[in-house]
Amino acid sequence: MVFLEWEHTPGEAWIYLVILTSIYILYILKNYIRCVIHVSRLNGPKAVPIIGNVNIALEENFLYRLANESKIYGRFVKVWVTILPYVVLLEPEDIQLVLGSTKHTRKVFFYKLLDNFLGKGLITRDMETWRVHRKILQPAFHLHILEKFTNIFAEHADSLMKKFLEKKDQEINITTFINDSVYNILSETVLGINQRTSKMDDLPFRKGQIMLLYRMMRPWLLMEWIYRLTKYGREEQKQRNELFDTCFKMMKEKRELLRNKKCEPDDQTEETRKMSLLEYMVEINEKHPCFSDKDIVEECCTFMLAGQDSVGTATAMTLFLLANNPEWQEKCIEELDRIFDGNPKLPTINDLKDMKCLEMCIKESLRLYPSVPIIARKLGEDVKIGKYVIPTGCSVLISPYATHRLPHHFPDPEAFKPERFDTENSEKRHPYAHIPFSAGPRNCIGYKFAMLEMKSMICAILRRCRLQSVPGKEVIRPKFRMTIRAQGGLWVKVIVRDETPKNVVI
Repeated sequence: MVFLEWEHTPGEAWIYLVILTSIYILYILKNYIRCVIHVSRLNGPKAVPIIGNVNIALEENFLYRLANESKIYGRFVKVWVTILPYVVLLEPEDIQLVLGSTKHTRKVFFYKLLDNFLGKGLITRDMETWRVHRKILQPAFHLHILEKFTNIFAEHADSLMKKFLEKKDQEINITTFINDSVYNILSETVLGINQRTSKMDDLPFRKGQIMLLYRMMRPWLLMEWIYRLTKYGREEQKQRNELFDTCFKMMKEKRELLRNKKCEPDDQTEETRKMSLLEYMVEINEKHPCFSDKDIVEECCTFMLAGQDSVGTATAMTLFLLANNPEWQEKCIEELDRIFDGNPKLPTINDLKDMKCLEMCIKESLRLYPSVPIIARKLGEDVKIGKYVIPTGCSVLISPYATHRLPHHFPDPEAFKPERFDTENSEKRHPYAHIPFSAGPRNCIGYKFAMLEMKSMICAILRRCRLQSVPGKEVIRPKFRMTIRAQGGLWVKVIVRDETPKNVVI
């Protein structure tokens, strides 16, 4: 047998190495290249090299512009997040294909940029771990468990109402009052800390800031090892350590307390015992070792931090809209007067469920100003919509803020019309046309909790006060910082109801 020896020069070897390396890179990037090819066929706003369309998110009119993209580009919009192509879906039936499927529950890369702020909780978890944690935590948000929280909601709401009464006949920015109340509710329901008695003002849950947009405008900071070397990276890491250390300390104290209680007689039953979510998770840890101490800490951080902005904003927006739409405020007051009939008692869960008019107003407020205006997913398989294919691995953006303003689903979309959410109108509407808490298998686990919390606060205020609009401050100027905020605050005038005739005509 004759073996032929292959002779080659160093130059030829380099050529072959370059070819092999190129083939390997193309193989690794095949999904990316396929995404670029397909997405490039769609229409969208002009992108800036390197940063793409991220600069648009910093514009003051970003949300308004996003809502109007469908009029310009149609049902699909192409955008670039740095060098990554995204498809914005606007129509409910297209959104359902993504959010309604278990194939597309994986979140996109920029959720990882929230890890230092939220930890790896349900919002940012990878798909496999998320499935396990969601199944474990879901029972804590069943209605019979939430019923045990209604007194906590009501007591803090009552304290909030008294602060409003102190501002009788004054014009106030309600955002601070509402945010304080939401924080106190979460402290007690999530951590088991009663702020009315402990006054733990040094807790770090209100001191953090999200650096996501800052990093995306500077693509080199998307590399974690570079970001950690910067001032902001070090501050964020310090913030994360403070959050985790605080939660870990509380978890250890709660575990010790629960162990001691097991050794002592207790006349409380499972039905009457109020448990914080932290206690619930500590007990889960005893039964499910896969749900570790680190998992408990990260989920606590997620519930505390994500719950503040979303519920606080939604509650304040609803009160502001009621102040500026007095006919609907009066309908809510009449409903509350009917439910309580002069009885000063705290609301029960049945009372809260009976507040249909108030619920319609909250839903309409969430339609106009959803707390989280953008949701993102990575496709687990090809999605065909009409003549277009959005390929596996492509990232999709969904904007509740924009979808909620499609005029063929919500005529006169900028108007406050809670009647859109009466039973008859809701039944006619596509289920994915209104998605303030996301939708599908990876929707917000705490949406029932949030609705009861919001009803409790608004109910307490309207039972004793009427709110009036403030001249020159009747318009909400929304700004986008991962959640929606109101530039300049939300101003109303507080009128004590006891001094207002019951048959007032608006």
